[in-house]
Amino acid sequence: QPRSRGLGDVYKRQLEKKPEKGIVLVKTGNSLWRIAREAYGAGTQYTVIYEANREQIRNPDLIYPGQVFFVPNVN
Repeated sequence: QPRSRGLGDVYKRQLEKKPEKGIVLVKTGNSLWRIAREAYGAGTQYTVIYEANREQIRNPDLIYPGQVFFVPNVN
């Protein structure tokens, strides 16, 4: 019988594709710069998060509460 795919399946597939540092739920007041500063110690690394989540970020200056971003490891 067919099984519907939930968000859990989507996250599992994404996690299999990308090495992960973590997953971040965007909250009011967040910016990619702030998320990068928290994750990597440098806001200038926001481009790493932007590139990893390009399919859902049209403009890196405009992110919205409730979005879920993957925060990959930096090599």
